[in-house]
Amino acid sequence: MGDKRLGRPTDLSKDIAISKAARELLFEQGPEAVTMEGVAARARISKGTMYARYANRQQLLQSIVESESKRITVSIGRPPEILQDLKSGLLEFVEQLTAFLVSNEHLKLIEVVALPTAGMHKLKKQIYQNGPQKTLDTLAEYLESAAKTGLIHCPSPVNSAELLLGMMMGLDLVRASYGVPMRIKQKKQNKDHAQSIVSAFLILHQSFKI
Repeated sequence: MGDKRLGRPTDLSKDIAISKAARELLFEQGPEAVTMEGVAARARISKGTMYARYANRQQLLQSIVESESKRITVSIGRPPEILQDLKSGLLEFVEQLTAFLVSNEHLKLIEVVALPTAGMHKLKKQIYQNGPQKTLDTLAEYLESAAKTGLIHCPSPVNSAELLLGMMMGLDLVRASYGVPMRIKQKKQNKDHAQSIVSAFLILHQSFKI
């Protein structure tokens, strides 16, 4: 057998520290605070370790936002085979996303991103593409797969995905921007809300033959 010596194994604790530090900076201070130097300092690692894992801050920021999107969309990552799979996947997705959107962390991020800071446009666009847009795309793909197996009637998966997201949030983000208390803050409220939204959505998309 040949020599199978490998390089030094990756230190997962450093990866965790980087992710934690970058996420904290993003949600506490906004995307401009997510710099290679800033994250390295908060994670208490060297800049060399940072650059061994991420080529630049754009790559780092993309990784953090994508991981958040994947966490929220994990329940809709696999095509549903039966109607109960579809309903369960949508329920968990709506609960996870609602909990994130009404969290103090997300509201702080919205507040910071809304500031007219010079040079922020590119970072905001990057966050949108790797967060909200990727979440929308994943949901649309999930609905399209459900339509292909006849579980729902969904001629335009993207439009239906946007409809579900609109039904889910209502005016809560608008309320938050005006300092008005949001409807959904507690876990029990979130569960009841998800049940009513998903039930109404599935009724609107009942599978039928024309």
